[in-house]
Amino acid sequence: MRNNTGIVNVPLLRLKERPLEEVQTVDEVLYGMEVLIREKTAKGSWAAVETAYGYQGYVKTEGLECHEWSIRKWQKLPKYVVCSPSADVYEMPGYQNPFLFTLPKGSIVAAAPGEGQAGWRLVRLIDGRGAYMRAAQIRPLPETHYSIKQEEEALRKSLVQTALSYLHTPYRWGGKTPWGIDCSGLCSMVYLLHGIYIYRDSKIKEGYPVKEIPVCSIKPGDLLYFPGHMALYIGGLQYVHATGKMGQDSVVVNSLNHTAENYRNDLAATVTAAGTVFA
Repeated sequence: MRNNTGIVNVPLLRLKERPLEEVQTVDEVLYGMEVLIREKTAKGSWAAVETAYGYQGYVKTEGLECHEWSIRKWQKLPKYVVCSPSADVYEMPGYQNPFLFTLPKGSIVAAAPGEGQAGWRLVRLIDGRGAYMRAAQIRPLPETHYSIKQEEEALRKSLVQTALSYLHTPYRWGGKTPWGIDCSGLCSMVYLLHGIYIYRDSKIKEGYPVKEIPVCSIKPGDLLYFPGHMALYIGGLQYVHATGKMGQDSVVVNSLNHTAENYRNDLAATVTAAGTVFA
């Protein structure tokens, strides 16, 4: 089959290890994200896909827009990204009007010409419809950062603030939204919201912008790696991460300082690497 593009047309599309509902979810692809369709199953209900950040798996084809004309039109439009934990999409501006669906943080919609009412923004959906969203809940999708070093201080601060905005999000294996998130989902989404694609897994992989650095050189916004786990360093020997440990089960802040109340020896004693995109 010829490779082609699909765009996720549902709020959240689960990426599976195999084309079966009951198998493990390895990732979640959000509304407006593009995937490369590598192959479809014989009955066409599942597709083998690869995300823009290199993750592979199977998704239900009903969750993808695959018409070439719609995709080309979509790709030409400027984009907004949902920056609040979730955002409702309405047929018309105003809370009293019917809403179409709810999008999680990180979802992408297109900008549409025209004006909305005060506090509302007109957007274009994947199917071509115009709709309205609260202006405060979306912002322009950042372009890929090509000048990371020139804006390093501001970017580091913003990465930390974004990571902390997920605090108390429940832990979900394969998740990457405020509805549920895992460790690599948290770190990859924080960077994606700043226009940077890192590998969506708890390791440093060649071909992605994260480079290994000495742990003693780590700065806020950099990444910490443990066996099967990762976190984002926020400074002061503290890091934010999504953990499934009983009693926490959410996005929390822990410390590398053994005298701190939130110290976790099981992690502090097993740091395997640190990584940065600023190298």
